[in-house]
Amino acid sequence: MSISLYTVVKGDTLFGISKKFQMTVDDLKSLNGLSTNNLNIGQVLKVRASGTVVTPAPTAPPPVTSSSNITQQYRVVQGDTLYGIANKFGMTVDNLKSLNGLVSNNLYIGQVLNVRGSGTVSTPAPTTPPPTNTPPPTNTPPPASSSSSQQYRVVPGDTLYGIAKKFGMSVDEVKSANGLTSNNLSVGQILFVRGSGQPAPTQPSTPTTTPIPTPTPSPTGGNYLAARQQFRLETRQEPNLRRYFLTVPLQDGGQVVATMTDNVNSIHRVYPEGLMYAGQSRMELGLSMIQAVGLTTMQAAALQFVSTHEGSFDAINSYDKAIFSYGFIQFTGAAAVGGSLNRLLASMEANAPAAFQNVFRSVGIDSEGFGTNATVTVLDDFGSKRRGDDAWLYIQRNIPLYGAFIQAGFEPSLVREQLRMANDLYVQPALNFKLDVTIGGIRLTIPRIADILTSEAAMTIIIALAINKGTGGMGQIVGPAIASVAQQQRLQTPNSLQQIDQRRVFETVVANTTDDRVKNRVTSVMNAGLQFA
Repeated sequence: MSISLYTVVKGDTLFGISKKFQMTVDDLKSLNGLSTNNLNIGQVLKVRASGTVVTPAPTAPPPVTSSSNITQQYRVVQGDTLYGIANKFGMTVDNLKSLNGLVSNNLYIGQVLNVRGSGTVSTPAPTTPPPTNTPPPTNTPPPASSSSSQQYRVVPGDTLYGIAKKFGMSVDEVKSANGLTSNNLSVGQILFVRGSGQPAPTQPSTPTTTPIPTPTPSPTGGNYLAARQQFRLETRQEPNLRRYFLTVPLQDGGQVVATMTDNVNSIHRVYPEGLMYAGQSRMELGLSMIQAVGLTTMQAAALQFVSTHEGSFDAINSYDKAIFSYGFIQFTGAAAVGGSLNRLLASMEANAPAAFQNVFRSVGIDSEGFGTNATVTVLDDFGSKRRGDDAWLYIQRNIPLYGAFIQAGFEPSLVREQLRMANDLYVQPALNFKLDVTIGGIRLTIPRIADILTSEAAMTIIIALAINKGTGGMGQIVGPAIASVAQQQRLQTPNSLQQIDQRRVFETVVANTTDDRVKNRVTSVMNAGLQFA
């Protein structure tokens, strides 16, 4: 059978296209070099068929009430979830995902899903009739004029702003003409463009879509969607993954290019389309600035050392159950894993309001509440405010928004808030950790671990282990080592434990641990010349 071309229309899925042309999803992905199930409206796919097929004109069926053996289409509206849709049509979530070739639970407004069951579809989606053996049209686009429509293939370096400017259009006109709901582009993606800023003619291969409403102004008085265009995204398809290049202007006038990859090879991966970015910012804040978050001079020095030896301040992960994690110790977005990133943003807003406004609020990201009640909010492409996990899922899928977090990782006042939150969540709980140890059969309670491990080096190690393992995990590592050394030194009272050889405690930790991360953190402090006295 011959190779033909098919242009993706709104509502298409890999499953549906492969079924239409009697292929498997794997065959279709292999033929087109795809590593994910994501499709873009206007994207051209190679298919196997007896004749060349270029997207036929869609037809719109009347609303119908389905029966259990009839497949129909459902358009996602605000508030929908996979569970709710599956329940409405008497399906399971797994059946719904399988029918539509979905690899995650993410949905977007206007997305078209194939459904089966007894539910009623009130807003039918356009459907594509079966392919026919019509002669292939010429691949040469029509000549550009002030009123004609033509096709443009995205190349590396392209942005919506640049393409719109090239063809005398606005960004909103390009997005509306192509049914786009974000500013993301893929190399090779086909866009409909024209030679002037007048309304685009209706494309025969694109179903009618609801126009995108006028964006809501951001609290700064500007347009948050326009502000997002400062972040320029380029993508490159590679074997088994897609690589993203995000150019981010910094507040000091410089810029960085963040290189990120999807399809992360990790046992913790939940979202195949999620990304990993190791980050680049390892700025060292002065001791006085760190002390301002509520630390003594020695505690500030310990946290300063740890902050420069953990992750980068602009590091991002968006592939695991945290949905979106950020910062040098990966503050987490999802409520199910603590939601500490919500608290971090609230702290930034409260203690560095000017920087927070310039970096986050200007692009539609904000915070509500404070402390454990804090939650993130974000304005979506339609001006609706999303909150909590729904907001993190929106940010996760809209990669240019990562740029705001990367910017924040290079802004000293916002980096300081990462250290403030680290102090609240890890440093103080670790130093005030109550430890029970058994020495020679005698059970002793140490009210504060910092009462016996008082040196700069010991304090630094305690903080490093608490950040990496949690305060409880730190206690389980350090407690047996204290008991072992105390027994060797014949220290059997809480007061006498203040005389313990602190260096020997952590030499014992290194000797007994099988965890390379623990061993590396302890030895890096011991080799740094910090004092144990």
